[in-house]
Amino acid sequence: MKPLIGWVLALLLSSAILSGCSKKTEDTSKSAPSPGTDTSASVEYTPPPGWTENVKGPLTIYTPKEGDASVVIATVDDAQDEEVAAQIAWKLFDPEFSRDIRVNYPDNIYGGWEQIRNIEYVTSPSEQQLIYATTFQSDGRWQVVILAGSNATLYKRWAEYNEFIQSFVKADYVAEDLSTRQAKQLTDNDITELLTFAEKASVSLKIPGAGIALVQNGKVIYSGGIGVEDINTKAPVTKDSEFMIASNTKGMTTLLLAKLVELGKIGWDDQVISHYPQFELGDKTTTESVLIKHLVCACTGLPRKDYPWLFINTPDTPVTATFEDLASTAPTSDFGEIFQYNNQMAAAAGYIAGHVLYPEMELGEAYDKAMQELIFVPLDMQNTTFSFEEAYNQGIASPHALNIDGDIIILEQSTTTGFNHLVMPYRPAGAAWSTSADMIKYVFNELSGGVAPDGTRLFAKEPLLKRREPFVKTGANESYGMGLSNETTGGIDIVLHGGSLFGYKSNFFAIPGAQTGAVVLTNSDEGYSLLQPFLRKLIEILYDAEPLAQSQVDVAAESNQLYLDTFRSEFTYPASEETINQLADTYISDDLGELKIVKVDEKVFLDSGVWTAEVATKVSEDGSNLLFVIAPELLGLELVIGEESGVGVLTLSDGQHDYKFRAVSP
Repeated sequence: MKPLIGWVLALLLSSAILSGCSKKTEDTSKSAPSPGTDTSASVEYTPPPGWTENVKGPLTIYTPKEGDASVVIATVDDAQDEEVAAQIAWKLFDPEFSRDIRVNYPDNIYGGWEQIRNIEYVTSPSEQQLIYATTFQSDGRWQVVILAGSNATLYKRWAEYNEFIQSFVKADYVAEDLSTRQAKQLTDNDITELLTFAEKASVSLKIPGAGIALVQNGKVIYSGGIGVEDINTKAPVTKDSEFMIASNTKGMTTLLLAKLVELGKIGWDDQVISHYPQFELGDKTTTESVLIKHLVCACTGLPRKDYPWLFINTPDTPVTATFEDLASTAPTSDFGEIFQYNNQMAAAAGYIAGHVLYPEMELGEAYDKAMQELIFVPLDMQNTTFSFEEAYNQGIASPHALNIDGDIIILEQSTTTGFNHLVMPYRPAGAAWSTSADMIKYVFNELSGGVAPDGTRLFAKEPLLKRREPFVKTGANESYGMGLSNETTGGIDIVLHGGSLFGYKSNFFAIPGAQTGAVVLTNSDEGYSLLQPFLRKLIEILYDAEPLAQSQVDVAAESNQLYLDTFRSEFTYPASEETINQLADTYISDDLGELKIVKVDEKVFLDSGVWTAEVATKVSEDGSNLLFVIAPELLGLELVIGEESGVGVLTLSDGQHDYKFRAVSP
């Protein structure tokens, strides 16, 4: 649930996963190709769905219905390197193009290519633009994909772009097919190999520790961990180490919905307002259209809206904040059109479920009671809780991150303080604590279709499986159901979901065809870089698949370092005294509350009243001054310093919303 900011978005640009191919590009150009290009290049891909195609000379251009973004495909021969190839493609698309490269970083190899690189170009905040090129190199030739357009459109339509870029393969590429192979029964040596891989990868990626568990054929075959809970105490991670599982909570919340369907308390096709009349969105038609099954489908068109809870929540914020947020949020895409992740909707799902069961109770208490009685107890998840105090008493894995110098540090957190408390008002969407030993029981239940280890049926199979049915695509071979993701790799179907909070990144994987599942819980913001390689390594061992996991780790380590180096080169630290002296002491936003500028010796901090975050200063390409957050929790967050009607303003954008903090006169 960590807000999508800065370098996290950039790394999402390199998230192409091994996938099959679809449409073959056809040359419909009537004009001769320009020098250095060849429009007869053999490449196959799925066009961004719903985007308009326009063949212009040697270029194939796709445009979304908003009209303010483009995906451009060009073939380039005989370029010196990928940067030159990208420059040639850009000049064909826009002869006036002239931008510096911000960072050039590697991507995972797939689709028969020899090398893939992502190039991000320098932009200024006032542009609100993403400007990228991805180069696919093979046999001395480059296929270049240009991505350019408004943040608002590209953030919103990211899944459509993802579907396209994941499918971009050489025409002669034969996709990996594992569907005819029998999954291997994992041996002790296999488990050791997997754990050794995870441990070495964690060292490379600067991840202190991970809770890991495996289940196969109805038996938990490993539950434990690697590394340490805390870099200071050096206590080892165990099967009982507590981690925040963040958005992995969503699947448990929809399991609660499934139980209510089984009990006849609700129906998947019931209007939400029939069970909770107070439910309201910023659009009346959408409000009336939302059925129970839509609450956690990421398909209603409501955009992500995380900054309000990050800036104005406290640990004591009432859960009604969820519904207040939703009432002021209107859809930015059509119902069922595209994947848009909204945490408040998922939170509403849990609170409404609790309300249906215990209508006289406070919403949060009702949800907590429902989850305890209908999910955690039946699954014997004795150490899974929404209580920080209970988790700390059990023994937590401390949250870690890298500071701007690349050093591992422990994030500030206690039973009452820290960024992760801010998610508590939305806890059905992502605030549970759990252990690898408990989480693997949840995965066991997904694999068994609701049957306990002793053969007792805990959950009706039909509503449980209904949660996996896809509502929207998220990639070439990926889709989203109800708090659960679906992915196909080499013909192997996988049910999974991830979780992201400050200092905690996690995933669970269920492979029904192999009756195998896994849990990976990490205590680091860098943990996201381990999750996909871990799954790949498991697939390699199970199916004797092509060894790609180690290269994925290497790519992640290099990319992460390149972005940290880029950040460090862009800002001024300590913050520019001249810039800071121009600021007011206090700013107010109608949506995000109060923000103070606090100076302590040479250091400068943002103070929201609940948290503080150190900032540096930065001068953007257009000459505007920025506050650049260097605190690990919000690394890369930028606030543009400006003035409107004679009043100082700090502007923060999340892609689809601009939030303005206005100076308060002393």
